[in-house]
Amino acid sequence: MEIFKLSFIIFIAFWASCQKYQESDKVKTLIKQKKYDQALQEAQKESNLIKKLNYLGIIYSKKGNFKKSESCYNKVLEKDSKNFKALYNLGILKTKSRNFKEALNIFSKLENLYPEKTDIKIKKAWVHYYLLSNSNAIGILKKIVNKNRKTLTLNQWKEISKLYENLKRYRASAEAYDYYLSKVKQQNIKTDIKKAQIHLEKLKSQRNQEL
Repeated sequence: MEIFKLSFIIFIAFWASCQKYQESDKVKTLIKQKKYDQALQEAQKESNLIKKLNYLGIIYSKKGNFKKSESCYNKVLEKDSKNFKALYNLGILKTKSRNFKEALNIFSKLENLYPEKTDIKIKKAWVHYYLLSNSNAIGILKKIVNKNRKTLTLNQWKEISKLYENLKRYRASAEAYDYYLSKVKQQNIKTDIKKAQIHLEKLKSQRNQEL
């Protein structure tokens, strides 16, 4: 009987944790589907305050309400000053609202806290670009590629290529996009390969225009 009770308690705890995971997963799915009002309703059900505030911050940002979004992230940081999600998303928010110096300060703080996170460095490079500090942006990108060439993700390669393209460094942009395309093919990921190949050829043809 005692074994039965213990098993039942374990089952209930497991079921409850699964339910919480499904709720969180549902919020993420709704955000991806751009169903922000529904996502907002689901996020309100989250029992973990920090997770709830981070969700709300993302949703309000997607809805264009930067003031409410920033308020949510700041409330998280009042409780946990090193919270990665709140700081990272606040940095993105500051970038979107063109407060580039504030964004740079946030990403610099994040880089000190989480030096292994490549995404932070990429976002920091973008901010330097927006601040017209192109040499700093290029320097960061070079370090990222030299150090992490074998471990960069598809999205990271694509973002690096895009930033290099904006910087009119077409040779480096083409190289990064070539890595992206080769990984797509290796992993057999469904995408418009023909369109991607046309874009790569365009980057290669622009190399003679490089600054």
